[in-house]
Amino acid sequence: MPNPWMPSLQQRIILDHLMNGVYFVNKNRAVVYGNTAAEQISGFKLEEIVGKACRDRIAINASGTDGPYCEHCPLVEKEDTANSPIMTASLQHKNGYRVSIQKCCVPLLDANNQTVGAVEIFECTDAQEALSLQLEELKEIAYCDSLTGVPNRRFMEEALQEWLLLYKKKKLPFAVVMGDIDYFKNVNDKYGHDAGDLVLKEVASTLQRNLRSMDIVGRWGGEEFLILMQNIRPKQLGKKLESLRKAIEEGSVEDDGIEINVSMSFGCTVPREGDTPLSIVSRADDLLYKSKREGRNRVSVDDTYDLCPVDP
Repeated sequence: MPNPWMPSLQQRIILDHLMNGVYFVNKNRAVVYGNTAAEQISGFKLEEIVGKACRDRIAINASGTDGPYCEHCPLVEKEDTANSPIMTASLQHKNGYRVSIQKCCVPLLDANNQTVGAVEIFECTDAQEALSLQLEELKEIAYCDSLTGVPNRRFMEEALQEWLLLYKKKKLPFAVVMGDIDYFKNVNDKYGHDAGDLVLKEVASTLQRNLRSMDIVGRWGGEEFLILMQNIRPKQLGKKLESLRKAIEEGSVEDDGIEINVSMSFGCTVPREGDTPLSIVSRADDLLYKSKREGRNRVSVDDTYDLCPVDP
């Protein structure tokens, strides 16, 4: 008569083709079977661990104690564990290091529905975690301006698209501001590109410090910065833009003992019916150059800014 806690030949063939590790343990919590994936993840060949208990720090239990690792195990807890949750844990690799895993443990029943053992199903998450970190890092690189540390043009384009969709669906107002450092070419020509880079970093930092947490500033290109300001009233908008202009004007960068001061011109608009990201940025850009033509170091606001919520 076959053991109730041993998989049949057909079952073992199927289990050996799974990407998840599987261990069968008997009622004494001794390993009686492991599939090919379990051997690959743990480093232990099946013959090395058959008859060894998981509590003996062999393959399954990295901590050597019952502890949290054995939560929801049908051989430890008396409650119904047929719907065991997926848990984060670690197992002891043959070479001595720990392997992070996700696992669940379900009861192994005989013909009379009596628990005669348990089946642990697990997968290695080390590679997944590393991949997730790599993806996050790549995403950050893809959306971050490497010089200033603020979002880059790609990020700002996508954010503007999202904000414009919200405006069209829910009429959530926002302002689009284009800022450009005045006479930036003169800075590079007079002090060098390293000094110019310092100025760009300081301007980006100054803009970030002086914006609200809900606002976004990103480097649009060269010495241009795009700012998205959410749900701001007309009077607040004018004051905030003036405070940004003044903060840039009053700031400075020191390079080799030389203090460098710059100013910034701004153009600001708000969404209109039928706007696209291209049209709204183009309008902000036109207003920016209006500021340039009128003497620089100033703010030009679209005369339709009353589309923002009115002040009470």
